[in-house]
Amino acid sequence: MSDDRLPLLWLCGPSGVGKSSVGWEVFAQLSRSGVRTAFVDGDQIAMLHPLPDGGTHRVRARNLAAMWPNFRREGAQCVVLAGFVFTAEEVRQYTDLLTDAALTLCRLRVDLPELKERFLGRGWMPEMVEQAVADAETLDRTDFADLCVDTDGLSIPEVARTVIERAGGWPAAAPSVPVLWFSGAAAAGKSTVAYEVFRRLLRDGVPAAYVDLKQIGMLSPGGREQHRLKARNLAALWAGYRADGVRCLIVSGDADRDDTVRGYAELLSGAALTVCRLHAGAGTLAERVELRGRGGGPAIPGDELKGLAAGALRRVAEQAAREAEALDRAGAGDLRIDTDGRSPGELVEEILAAWPHRPQPQPPDTTER
Repeated sequence: MSDDRLPLLWLCGPSGVGKSSVGWEVFAQLSRSGVRTAFVDGDQIAMLHPLPDGGTHRVRARNLAAMWPNFRREGAQCVVLAGFVFTAEEVRQYTDLLTDAALTLCRLRVDLPELKERFLGRGWMPEMVEQAVADAETLDRTDFADLCVDTDGLSIPEVARTVIERAGGWPAAAPSVPVLWFSGAAAAGKSTVAYEVFRRLLRDGVPAAYVDLKQIGMLSPGGREQHRLKARNLAALWAGYRADGVRCLIVSGDADRDDTVRGYAELLSGAALTVCRLHAGAGTLAERVELRGRGGGPAIPGDELKGLAAGALRRVAEQAAREAEALDRAGAGDLRIDTDGRSPGELVEEILAAWPHRPQPQPPDTTER
């Protein structure tokens, strides 16, 4: 399992100080900036009766910990939590369960007259205002939070920006994970070359994963493969592979349109995507189509060319040649690699040299065991 921790920003403070409002604004600002952010209001995950002995922190901590891996699987880059807490011991009830969280605890405060005004302005449980004041005075005597932001005279967006700045530009930008996507016309060699690159990375000591999009988009009866299904399944695999410490992903599959690629990229949180288009001339495509028709090449489930009659294979090759020409005219892909007369092994060096996000091999682990 990777030791990468998921940033957690916890906004605490007395009732009425604006924890939920500021937390939601932090969530909104980060989301607008492209950071895949999750938001949780602590009150909303501990509404139960009767209350458990010792208060609700045990329930909140348990429920947040249960939700945590789901946020991870969906590609969350950080989590914003709004909720009260008064002691370091209470905080530990959460951190003991969230062992892969990088916690920043931010206490919001405000002068007591403004706190009263805010609390009563909500029009909800005004009889509790004196308790809110007492809680504020108690919190002002503590030092367990990582930082304290005074909200007097500030708007909610101003407080949110101040919190992000005071937390050191939270969350720290996570390094992008390289994704190399092999595309091209039918029989261009996508799966074969992609897998060869994957094998080379493994020999170089790079933790990597490989996905053939066709193999994760098979659903029948009900029609042909769909990009939406493949994109969602790829995103699910992506989250799991990243959690397991993978440092790059190799993908093979159709990427004939920019909007198709964008649809996948939007679900691959934290990816540095490069599309490598493999090109082959009409003669080469015809040879490869015929070879696959005879059962040659890698044994891949669902190869629609295997066993086709000569006439059908000829039509497939002609369509592939038209597709290759169309992709060339459109300038599809970030990289264009010509595969005519070259083996997959011969192409690897050129592809890796041209890949702008090529991961470097990890140094050997010299830790004594």
